[in-house]
Amino acid sequence: MAKASQVRKPKGESPTSGAWEQISTPHGGFREGEVAPGRFQLPPNSIDNLKALGFTNDEIYRIVAPRRTLARRKELNQRLTTSESDRVLRLERISAMADRVFADHEKAQRWLRKRSRVLNEAPIELLQSETGATLVEEELHRIDYGMFS
Repeated sequence: MAKASQVRKPKGESPTSGAWEQISTPHGGFREGEVAPGRFQLPPNSIDNLKALGFTNDEIYRIVAPRRTLARRKELNQRLTTSESDRVLRLERISAMADRVFADHEKAQRWLRKRSRVLNEAPIELLQSETGATLVEEELHRIDYGMFS
């Protein structure tokens, strides 16, 4: 397995970087030590990536885990649970997709927080579940292909 220092980011990647990029290799595997053995658990600093992408503390605490839980994990250097890790990656995935569709990070972030007539609420409000994230992805696909609903 390649060492972390030897792994390069593939050309043409989205400017949004995060937990997935930190733990994955160009060949689709995981870097040694980045994922807990036998379970998919991200390190606590993966929350910082969400903040760098523009998610507020309130959004992170509402979608990923409560403030005290995340603070405790960071203080004790405990990995996020598999559910929390899934939520982190979900936010990163949707953010990257919105960035690609709108070709502008700020515009994508505004879209995530603006009420959608199709979704009947702001897309970010649906990201608490994978089902909601799927609805958001479908709406982004429609926008990307010019099928305004």
